[in-house]
Amino acid sequence: MKKLVLLLIATLAIGTGVGFAATLGIGSDHLWAGSQTLTKGTCTVTGATDTDVDEASKTTSFGSASTLALNPDTNSRRWAFLNFDLSSCSLPATAGADSATLSLYVVNAPKSSFTLTLAKVTSAWSSSLTWNGAQSLSYAGATSTATAGTSTGVWVDFTVTGDVDEFIKGATNNGWRIVETGSTSNATKDETDFSSSDSATNKPKLVINYEQ
Repeated sequence: MKKLVLLLIATLAIGTGVGFAATLGIGSDHLWAGSQTLTKGTCTVTGATDTDVDEASKTTSFGSASTLALNPDTNSRRWAFLNFDLSSCSLPATAGADSATLSLYVVNAPKSSFTLTLAKVTSAWSSSLTWNGAQSLSYAGATSTATAGTSTGVWVDFTVTGDVDEFIKGATNNGWRIVETGSTSNATKDETDFSSSDSATNKPKLVINYEQ
């Protein structure tokens, strides 16, 4: 008798679930009672393909320098370029970036605070890039901004979550360009230098918090 009662309860429960699914337009063959667990983790990529370019030396490459220079001064502008290889993270295309932060270490601070703007590069480049070459590249709109103050020995962080998420999912990764977008007055500005990937310590880094 007890087995018969349990069988009736089970049959009613299944029928109720299928009936409710039918009201939602869901076939019983699509019902699933399992659960999915997302794996979260962190990957830090240290070092990148990087260089800076100099308006005052339009055909010179600085790809092997130990610093990345930024300068906003008219006729002496310097831009920095970085591209991190994400393959070391071994993330599948189904993964997603919860957060991603690009960090640069200041080894020479400007006279007054810099306003730095980071944007995706949408065409290919290499560490032998020059100022003239940089003019023919294409760039997306600003991804992130950051402030480089007058202190040396600190990290400057850029939020690049959206870009990295696109790279993980298969978008072409040509890295980023960083420029100073504030005043161009030689009297108040100067140059700031960051450790490059050719520096012995404090190389550029990209920290990705992800789920898959």
